[in-house]
Amino acid sequence: MALPSRPSRWPRRALLSLGCVLLLLAGLGLAGFFFLRRIDLGPIVAGRVAAALGRPVAIGGLHVTPGRWLLVELAGLRIGNLPGGSREEMLALGRLSLEVEALSLLRGPVVVRKARAEEASLLLERLPDRTANWHFSRRRAVPEGAGDRSWVPTLLDVELHRGEVLVRTTGGLLLRTRLETATLATPAADQPVRLRATGAYNDTAVTLEAALDPIVVLRDASRPYGTDLRFVAGEDTALTFEGSMTAPFDVDGAEGRLSLTAPRLGTLLALAGVVAEIPARLDLAGPMTRKGDRWRLSEASGSFAGQALTLRLLQLDEGRDGSPDAIALALSLEKLALDPLLPAPGSVGGGDTPLVVSQRPDPRLDVQIAIGALNVAGEDLGVVELTATQEPGRINVQHLAATLSGIRLAGSGAVAATDTGARLSAEAALERSDLDDVRKLLGLRSLPMSGRLEGKLALTAEAATLRAVGEAAQVQAVLTMTGGQIAKAAIEMASTDVRALFRDAGGSTPIACMLAVAEMHGGRGTVAPLRLRAEAGTIAGRAQFDLGTRQMDLVIGSQSETTGFFALDVPVRVSGAFASPSILPAEWSAEGRAQLAAGDDMAPLPPELRRHAQSNPCFRAGPPG
Repeated sequence: MALPSRPSRWPRRALLSLGCVLLLLAGLGLAGFFFLRRIDLGPIVAGRVAAALGRPVAIGGLHVTPGRWLLVELAGLRIGNLPGGSREEMLALGRLSLEVEALSLLRGPVVVRKARAEEASLLLERLPDRTANWHFSRRRAVPEGAGDRSWVPTLLDVELHRGEVLVRTTGGLLLRTRLETATLATPAADQPVRLRATGAYNDTAVTLEAALDPIVVLRDASRPYGTDLRFVAGEDTALTFEGSMTAPFDVDGAEGRLSLTAPRLGTLLALAGVVAEIPARLDLAGPMTRKGDRWRLSEASGSFAGQALTLRLLQLDEGRDGSPDAIALALSLEKLALDPLLPAPGSVGGGDTPLVVSQRPDPRLDVQIAIGALNVAGEDLGVVELTATQEPGRINVQHLAATLSGIRLAGSGAVAATDTGARLSAEAALERSDLDDVRKLLGLRSLPMSGRLEGKLALTAEAATLRAVGEAAQVQAVLTMTGGQIAKAAIEMASTDVRALFRDAGGSTPIACMLAVAEMHGGRGTVAPLRLRAEAGTIAGRAQFDLGTRQMDLVIGSQSETTGFFALDVPVRVSGAFASPSILPAEWSAEGRAQLAAGDDMAPLPPELRRHAQSNPCFRAGPPG
């Protein structure tokens, strides 16, 4: 959501219109001056202001009491919205009273000794063509810093009671800031200005305090205007800005230091309309600028949940010509334990999360996140890296990498909108993976082989909620090995070599190649083909597994044409729990032998996985059809 920028100079025009009318009436003579308070000036002033703004203007009543300090009392002010706006009026004001120095209307700038306003409602929005309703002139915006601000009135004592500011985003979301009281005060035009406001934003209590440069500095457009702001939400969440602006009415040309302290992240989320209690503290500070349509916080540092945080970039580009806003985020976090930050099941925000991908995202996102060590469900994922962008109906993940128990996966994917939820698709590669690390991750007993695995994985899932993804996920994987070692005793056992009855075949033999193709749905899957070739023979088999119960059923055996004279080539069945399976002789079924003889069917695999499997020496194409 972009903040308002480059407003028109309508306050100056309105003041000039009012001043001209008062001076005109004063010129009617002494009698007219004394009877001035009885005259309702509303229709006259409303017409002149409407002509100046190019909008409908209505004033319920406007009366002036003469004196050195003119008392101006106004009721029922209405300034119209643009055609096509979400409501008829842009500004509605119940009552306003001003004490204006009469001579200042002649010599300028206008001096207001006291101002009181009640029941104000201001709506700021953009139409579908991105036209802003706070722009009252179609003339080109003046260059930054070149606007004339010499007309700015001296406001010595200003109070607003019971007001609101409504900001409607291009996506239709209405952001409401309620003002209980707002005060602005300064002893004189050459003295600092103090601003204070209390109210609520998204039903969260907020307070704004500002220390501003004197009004005489504000009138000099050639000088940056010192602006120190402190925004407090709830009891302890605070955002401060210490710096200056070259165009303060536009909140433009800002340059300074931004600091955020949020002891409870839930308060910060409540400001965004999200109800969630997250027990984590966020502290952040760094240089902030705004130039034109771009807001930028860069090279900021702090901490999140007690861990060091570096925010390399947080940038907002306001959309133009019907385009949505765009946010770019690049951050790195030293460590993160995710489980303590997630709502407990049954708590507010602790239910399942719907998978929703917006067809009209506003703002669009470009995110780069790096976490030095991420812990999820008690598992340490090591370094996690994410690069993703958002477009209508789709989230593209250009890069996602994580390390789990020494196994590093890196890949890319996408989340696309569907009628009922979203469809996830991803492909990844094993970049660093030792066989023993995989064994430990799965909870398998020690294996009689070692080496480095290579692999490709593909995942697809279509679900309506995040929790349903695990049940719907379809995973395909190709694991290969070239090199490595396998114990000679394991080859003899798999081939049922009778020599194993009379000796202990010590040592190991090199692995020429290994190929395993797995398919899994909802945590249950199969491995076929499974083939390993070594100097002493080739072992092949098939397996079924359940990651939920950690159970397996594996049948392996040697291929008779690759083993020696003493090999009986009787298959072996390994079944039961991952950690302690039973090992017994088995038989190949007729169907199993036919499948082994038919060779490897890689057609169901995605192209990248198929190429990886077919490039391995253990791939067996089978007899020509």
